[in-house]
Amino acid sequence: MSLFTVGSIVILGLAGFCIAAAALLAAAYLGRGRAPQAAAPGPEVAFLFDGTALVDATPAARRLLDFIPRTGDDMDGLVTFLAPRFPDLARRVTACGEDDTTCLLSPEADARLRLHSHDGRLNITLEDLGASPAEVPERFSEAALVEALRNHRRIADALPVAVWQQDAQDRVTWSNGAYAALAKRLYGTSHDRRPVFAGLDTAPARPGEAQRLTLQLPGEEGVGWFDCHVSRCGDTVTVVALPADRIVAAETSLRDFVQTLTRTFAHLSVGLAIFDRGRALTVFNPALCDLLGLTPEFLIAHPTLAQVLDRLRERQMMPEPKDYKSWRDQMHALETAAADGTYSEIWPMPDGRVIRVIGRPHPDGAVAFLFEDISAEIAATQRYREEVEIGRAVIDGIDEAIVVFSASGRLSQANRAYRALWGLPAARLKPAGRFLDETRRWQDRCAPTPVWGDARDFAASIGERSNWTAEVRLTDGRRLACRFETLPDGATLAGFTPLAGDPAADTPRPLQSIGA
Repeated sequence: MSLFTVGSIVILGLAGFCIAAAALLAAAYLGRGRAPQAAAPGPEVAFLFDGTALVDATPAARRLLDFIPRTGDDMDGLVTFLAPRFPDLARRVTACGEDDTTCLLSPEADARLRLHSHDGRLNITLEDLGASPAEVPERFSEAALVEALRNHRRIADALPVAVWQQDAQDRVTWSNGAYAALAKRLYGTSHDRRPVFAGLDTAPARPGEAQRLTLQLPGEEGVGWFDCHVSRCGDTVTVVALPADRIVAAETSLRDFVQTLTRTFAHLSVGLAIFDRGRALTVFNPALCDLLGLTPEFLIAHPTLAQVLDRLRERQMMPEPKDYKSWRDQMHALETAAADGTYSEIWPMPDGRVIRVIGRPHPDGAVAFLFEDISAEIAATQRYREEVEIGRAVIDGIDEAIVVFSASGRLSQANRAYRALWGLPAARLKPAGRFLDETRRWQDRCAPTPVWGDARDFAASIGERSNWTAEVRLTDGRRLACRFETLPDGATLAGFTPLAGDPAADTPRPLQSIGA
């Protein structure tokens, strides 16, 4: 229950009790004035309960029942009403067994209460030792109402919020302790009948809606913020003013933070959309509108994630299966994956663009989606692949056997002539291996020569390297012209060409793999 609800209940209860107390006190005093005429003993005040239900009562007891508030069952109402004069009554009623008789005496020893249980029923008899039986209802109702008023006054003064009532002329007719403290600081006295909030609307357009007002107190640098709730009963207006300084500070801090994020995100080329726990859009940047074609008016209305996806589907801005049910299942999977931080997909757009969509979880159950246009990246990747394929085709068309090694000595490229010359399978378009492994292959298929040791030293050298050539003889008698050249980024190229005029060179054939 909110603090406003508690304050309203307390104040309305106090108002009702004040009216009832005035009537009852007047009736009590008038009754006392007629007491000499009713001095004759009257009927006793007795109640008969079956469990918690009242099944019978004497006429004097029924007069007393008229003063008891109708809350809970009959037994609870009577026990609550008599509790101020018999504090131990609730426990005694609970502990009363079959054929038990218990007598309670009030702390002032001016009243006695008798409990008697028989055949599952409880008889409660009330006796005021200082008055005739006819006066008992008035005496007990008066005492109970006075104690209730005192208790409600203590509760109202203990409330940490200001509560007061105004009449039709906007004069304060009642207030609690918190309001009196504000009035004393503002006016110098707590008895000033002027309201402390001059701009309060006592007839709001929508009852129950809070009015946020400020109050400048002497000695305070800033203003105090209050959420004022107004309720009207006839010409009397009851107001509850809840302190709102922390709420205003939090809202201001949040607004500044969101504005800072918005200014930061406004310069990003990546579209951003953050949905809260209820999957309503809370933060977005201008790039989202540009990438997906969504209007700012639509996004400012805080649409849900489902509404945003539906709008994208209508605009054909996202992949869509053939049937709608499959699409909805896919969107549910999208939301689940984003909450788990595993959603990442590529969306081809109708206009030829390619959008990368990434879903990531955020605190408090929120999710964030990033939309990035990767069309240029995809195009560059495709161009690179085309250039690689073209370069590979060009190298394969060269008669010279060529192999390329990276700076780390890893074989990165070999053409068709190289594979045919050194007996590599044709299916291995990009053989795996290192420079050392390939020199061993060369050494196994050639006559002994120091060329391969020099080649290993050349490939392992760091810094300036000079290109060089050499001649070797294969084990079948053919001679090869070898060249070793430096490529950019420390790479090494090795080329092998059968020497012209070599009879064996006119009919080139691949070597048989030795030990392979």
